[in-house]
Amino acid sequence: MEITVRQARKEDAEQMLQVYGNFTKQFVGSASRTIKPFQRMLRKKENINWVALDNRNRIIGYVHARVVEKRFNRGELEEIVIEPQHDFEQVAKPLVEKVNSAFMDKKVSAIVAGSIRNPAYEKLFPTLGFFESESMSVFMYAILNVQKFLNQLSEVFVNRLRRLENWNGLAHIECEGHSLFLQKTSENVQSLVWTNQPINLKITLTRELLTKLVFGTADPVESHRTGQLKVETTESSEKTNQLLKTLFPKRQFLIMDHW
Repeated sequence: MEITVRQARKEDAEQMLQVYGNFTKQFVGSASRTIKPFQRMLRKKENINWVALDNRNRIIGYVHARVVEKRFNRGELEEIVIEPQHDFEQVAKPLVEKVNSAFMDKKVSAIVAGSIRNPAYEKLFPTLGFFESESMSVFMYAILNVQKFLNQLSEVFVNRLRRLENWNGLAHIECEGHSLFLQKTSENVQSLVWTNQPINLKITLTRELLTKLVFGTADPVESHRTGQLKVETTESSEKTNQLLKTLFPKRQFLIMDHW
């Protein structure tokens, strides 16, 4: 597929929001961002915004960056969002190259790309000359209320299971004594507060591992193999791995709404 890139315009806000919405719905659940942040972002002249277009001139991805000039003349890549059905690296690379060129023109002293152990980021940025700085790659997220966190994640897991074909059953995620039940039938997927029905897949894990799996910084199949992730199942090994990958895909990355 042929991809073209150009600078974002004010009239692109609606399409960019749609791309953002498709991404978050696919990977991290429904998003609350409205069109206003995009309109603000596109109004600010100091921002660097580029969009990628498919051969039908539709926006399929964008990058948002800026130069921080208060203390350091530093370029920051704030956000890269690509439509989930497209190859991340193929679409993102020309966008990032445009941002790098803009940063060079502005003679920034350093370029920072947020690192939260996103596999797609880690594959892309080293090819563009980035290296990891120990002082800047720390991403911390502490779960204080496990049950509340599980409840908030329920919609995310429901969305992920909904896309899984050829499986119906009951999954149970247990984290330090707290539980989330997910039931999938041919008609519906829903989260349950409690049930005494037979469990097809039970996952037991710590809050630390749950965090890593949710943010895509750990591999669920490898965590199962090494015993960090305990699994009780009536399914075959192949189906169990498919379920684990569906619930905890390694391809998502976190978007921070901080504009």
